Amino acid sequence: MAEILAVCAQVLGRHTAAEENFFEIGGDSMTAIDLFLRLEARLGVDLDVTVFFEARDFRELAARLAASGTGHPVDPPASGTPG
Repeated sequence: MAEILAVCAQVLGRHTAAEENFFEIGGDSMTAIDLFLRLEARLGVDLDVTVFFEARDFRELAARLAASGTGHPVDPPASGTPG
């Protein structure tokens, strides 16, 4: 989740919260593509763009990405935490 919010903040130039919807807080199709490409690069995986557009908010986006089997944890464990 933290990675998604950090990338969104870079793209939109403002703090974002998990319960916000990208398009309702000023995102448009061009910034959505920018966000999508940055997330792919940051997570190091190929993402399904439909997951991004179907998510109601960033929390749901994180859950869908985790469930999609990207093989990359959305929130890596904290230092010293097993897992």
